[in-house]
Amino acid sequence: MTPSEPGPTLRSMIVGIVVFAVVFLAGLALGTKTRRPLPTACVVVGAFCALLVIQANEPFVAFSAFALIALTGIVFDTVRETVGLLLGR
Repeated sequence: MTPSEPGPTLRSMIVGIVVFAVVFLAGLALGTKTRRPLPTACVVVGAFCALLVIQANEPFVAFSAFALIALTGIVFDTVRETVGLLLGR
């Protein structure tokens, strides 16, 4: 990007943060039905990111983004359960 090109404005960045927060909260709300809120929220956010990336005609990058975000949530939940079992909680 050259200095003459306008970059992202503060307003557009705030809108993006709010949209991702709403998607994450929707995933958490959906996850309360499955009793796994964090992995479900990560799958929902991953799918949302994949939809945004696939609009740039990059299907492999979209799948990679979905897989990385969804697997991060699943691994985090598994680690949390394992630590809870080891500590007797």
